[in-house]
Amino acid sequence: MMKKILIFLIFLLFSASSFAEQYSNSWKMNIQCKNGGDKWFEAHFVVDVIDDEFTLDLNSLVRWGWQKNIIFEGKINKNKVIIKQKFEWTGGGGLGTGIYKGKIKDNKAKLKGNNQWANSDPVSCNGEFFKVDSMPTFSPLEYLDQAVREVIEFTSYNPSYPIQIMNKSYLKIPVKISGELILPPGGDNLPVVVVVHSSGGPSEFTDVSQWTWRNGFNNELLKNNIGIFQIDSFTGRGAKQTVDDQSKVVLHAGEMDALIAHKILSKHPRIDGKRLGITGLSRGGMAATNIVEKRYSDAVLGPDNYFKASLPMAIDCWTNIFENPLPTPTKTLWLLGADDDYTPPDLCISHVEKLKAQGADVEILIMDGWVHDFYGDTPIEICKDCVIFNNEACSAHLPNGLTYNDEGTPSNEVYKYFSKITNKSIEELMSMATSEDTTWEIAYQVYYDMYKSMYLDCATRGPKIGGDHAQETIDIAVPFFVNALK
Repeated sequence: MMKKILIFLIFLLFSASSFAEQYSNSWKMNIQCKNGGDKWFEAHFVVDVIDDEFTLDLNSLVRWGWQKNIIFEGKINKNKVIIKQKFEWTGGGGLGTGIYKGKIKDNKAKLKGNNQWANSDPVSCNGEFFKVDSMPTFSPLEYLDQAVREVIEFTSYNPSYPIQIMNKSYLKIPVKISGELILPPGGDNLPVVVVVHSSGGPSEFTDVSQWTWRNGFNNELLKNNIGIFQIDSFTGRGAKQTVDDQSKVVLHAGEMDALIAHKILSKHPRIDGKRLGITGLSRGGMAATNIVEKRYSDAVLGPDNYFKASLPMAIDCWTNIFENPLPTPTKTLWLLGADDDYTPPDLCISHVEKLKAQGADVEILIMDGWVHDFYGDTPIEICKDCVIFNNEACSAHLPNGLTYNDEGTPSNEVYKYFSKITNKSIEELMSMATSEDTTWEIAYQVYYDMYKSMYLDCATRGPKIGGDHAQETIDIAVPFFVNALK
């Protein structure tokens, strides 16, 4: 059986002078094919239907090296849509084909079909075809195409609690991870934006559903002579994603990775270590939030070394926040969705006020109608696996969330709650989690047990995720970094 294939084919703008009366203008197709539980093929694109037909020739957009002559042909006959696909591999071996059909009702069709390569067995496919308001527009990705790419492997660490960062005991728990550095082809003393992925994992950097945001954001930064460093926090820790279980990888991993990345990038011959930014969504946004904490920055980077700019997005302010924050001078913009029921903005608003009281250069932007994962190219849907802690049930026990005291240990309220649901004394939990004699394995076991207990006690699942605000997010994020990293 051939390798699992993910085809990154998205978004081509067509123009035409005449449209059919009934079926015209912009339509979007999402399609996913699976062989058993494995993803075989996935495609998302938008086309203008002209005279009830469209042809999408993606050969000119191919930049991944292994596929060519990719063509989608679609035709609408009355209320039925048929979409045919063909492609071939650059290394030879035959043609790939696909066919997807559906009935249109209320400007939307559910698609069923199959996809196969050469003489392989066909796999079943499902998807949808629906009308959208307009075609997406984007700049040609010439800057991304010209970029210099470098994969950097480095040693990071696995702190379970802030105290392990602050007292440098994190050095006892190393782990090998990697990141991809993307730089303009020329120039020195370059600013760079560090990107920390979400719970969805490093597939976020290649996932077709985030193509518009990821490639558009990277391209526009490169256009402004700003590099990008995309960190893979999960693979080296044996995880692909943590959507269904956040205890798979400690939440402080992303913060640690970003801080170590700062040290590495500051030594790079083409990079200005005084002009580093950071961003991320959800779990990645939490890392971008917490590295602006002076206690972390001073412990890992030393005094007067910190990120110059931070853009956390869709962040959880219920988890891993200091009761009394000490901010670095980092220029920070929080970008949140007003309708986000996965990571609601309420606690973030009050936390920003705490930061401002401490002299932080921070602003918060809350976008009406936006939910979690707002910069994707997917319809809003329910995430059945996504775990919600900051709900009414958990907040009834911990109204201010899983906060830390000034020493970097869980607050008394947190210990009281977990003592109740784990049947361990507060003293026992404290000792096991934070004693100087505690090994990383024991500290992590306490961390793991606490999360598992909370899953059973009060967690819920099923928030809304999705959206199509990629270009709006780019229009906010790129000018922010351009101005902040001058």
